[in-house]
Amino acid sequence: MQITHAYLKEHGLLPRKAAAQYLLTDSAVVDATVRALDIRPGDSILEIGAGLGALTERIVREIDTIPEPRPSLVSVEIDQRYADVLRSRFGGRPWFRVLQQDILGLDFRGAFAGPGKVAGNIPYYISGPILRLLFDHHDVITDIVIMLQKEVGMRVAAMPSGEQFGLLSIMRLLHYDAEVVRQVDRRLFLPVPRVDSVVIKLHVHSPLISGEDEHTLIGILKYAFSGRRKMLRNTLKPLGGMPEVAAWCRQADIDLQDRAENIDLDRWIRFLHAYNRGSGTHPEHSGKNC
Repeated sequence: MQITHAYLKEHGLLPRKAAAQYLLTDSAVVDATVRALDIRPGDSILEIGAGLGALTERIVREIDTIPEPRPSLVSVEIDQRYADVLRSRFGGRPWFRVLQQDILGLDFRGAFAGPGKVAGNIPYYISGPILRLLFDHHDVITDIVIMLQKEVGMRVAAMPSGEQFGLLSIMRLLHYDAEVVRQVDRRLFLPVPRVDSVVIKLHVHSPLISGEDEHTLIGILKYAFSGRRKMLRNTLKPLGGMPEVAAWCRQADIDLQDRAENIDLDRWIRFLHAYNRGSGTHPEHSGKNC
């Protein structure tokens, strides 16, 4: 299908600005995404925000060449117009189905036949909640190859001491290794968005801490990153008295004069263990955005 304004208008498929819909028109980006996804026999694939099927078509073509056990593909699309097009174009294959629903309400464990892979173009206005949902399902999602707003994607892939390193970076580091697959110019979409994009690949690694400890660590880090460019002696105050906070920092080799973006994950985990041995009350998630 050739995605042009004239075609979309004629068939009543123009993207809706209110829903922040942007359709990718470049096949090279699609090819790079599928190569990074590395589809293999038996894979269970979930596609987010399938739209009119630019990526879906390329994944379907790839699966058609793979011997048994055939990979399976579930494409999630909230817009009924686009979901109907997807069923019309690719239906009839026993390993393919379309779910017309909000991705934030999806039962991820029920969507996968086994350990799975995720691909797609993440709606930019809800990228944070979607990423947190994906990270929460690291036990069933081995690989994630997604397109994000460039600023968000670089934050996800960032490492300590970089300007973009933050809470979202650490949430990713807890479960996934990251690489940037491809930069994507805004002019490759219809309509043209106000920002450039990036395709990133995440590959799961073994959990570094328990789920309970992760909950506590994220609560700590929301305080630590609450004031960008502020010293930790100021942002960590809510955790307890300064003598206690200073002691936990010393045990983790963290300088209270430093800033959160300069501290690597290993030292934050050491801080967590020191905090757990102390008398502090475990912080609850503050609700601040990542």
